[in-house]
Amino acid sequence: MTVKKIWYTYDDIHSTMKKIAEKIQADGVKYDAMVAIGGGGFIPARMLRSFLDIPIYAVSTAYYLDESGSGATANEIQKVQWLDPIPDKLIGKNILVVDEVDDSRVTADFVLREFVECGQFTEIGFAVIHNKLKQKKGKIPFNVRYYAGVEVEDWWIHYPWDALDIDAHNARVEHG
Repeated sequence: MTVKKIWYTYDDIHSTMKKIAEKIQADGVKYDAMVAIGGGGFIPARMLRSFLDIPIYAVSTAYYLDESGSGATANEIQKVQWLDPIPDKLIGKNILVVDEVDDSRVTADFVLREFVECGQFTEIGFAVIHNKLKQKKGKIPFNVRYYAGVEVEDWWIHYPWDALDIDAHNARVEHG
């Protein structure tokens, strides 16, 4: 089976993050901090910070075994880096969890459930650049607000921050 692929530029992502920020601001929730899911959520969170002006914290998990597009996964998600304990300045606050893509939703389910179940936050939101239009293995908790920038087919997404040669990467981007 050949996996279809799509490429995005930094400009594409920046424009999408601006749209997500506008959705968040229109929603009326003032988030006090972002929690970027590493490694894909780091750059989108930094872009969102330009629009939302809130600090960024980070967590990392391990689920996908490689970045080749094979889709091979571990048996369960592992915490690599976590907010443990939750910083005092975040207790009782609103947090926005950020990742690059909502693919299987397994990582989102794990991270969001951990944050909901700890009971330390007033409001939790979840923002992604891309939501893949496919059946998900995980779920978004019912009380978590969801913000997706763009709905996309279930193709392998090449982000600019993964490129070794950015000019070659950008040359593959189709605009239309």
